[in-house]
Amino acid sequence: MKKLFKILSLSIFVIGISGCAGGKDYLLEQNPPFTVSTAYFQKWVAGIKEGGSGTKVHITIENIKEEISVKEIFFGDRILSAHRHPQNIDSYTADFKDEARQDVVMDGDAVKESQNIPPEKSPFSLRKNEAILSYTIKGEMHYYKISNLEEKPLIAYPSSNPNGRN
Repeated sequence: MKKLFKILSLSIFVIGISGCAGGKDYLLEQNPPFTVSTAYFQKWVAGIKEGGSGTKVHITIENIKEEISVKEIFFGDRILSAHRHPQNIDSYTADFKDEARQDVVMDGDAVKESQNIPPEKSPFSLRKNEAILSYTIKGEMHYYKISNLEEKPLIAYPSSNPNGRN
């Protein structure tokens, strides 16, 4: 009986420890201390092959307090820093470029090749029209899920040379 008790106790302990070793816990806020007035995403393609393609996510926030700092936008399976628009301080964007692998360094020197940094993957499972906004309040991280992002029409940038020479 004591042996059974020890085995059972050890099993519960191991399960408890392994459960704690799981990833970081991301608790989504239901009522953030601000209002999202507009949220949309828009795919784009460059007019030249080297220009690439991607998706830009736009989020405009109203009634945001000074102690709140917007940090990141999670979209699809990726994470990027949220960039505040210089002319509209309530507007944040993240430009998710499609994987063109142009940033990969292939070199005989292993040190140069080791500088390849894979894009950061999102811990969230999001649908096509969902995003998560991370923000801090007095240093504490919070997450808010934005559903039903509007998809705006594709932007196809022209293929002309910006210097006027073709």
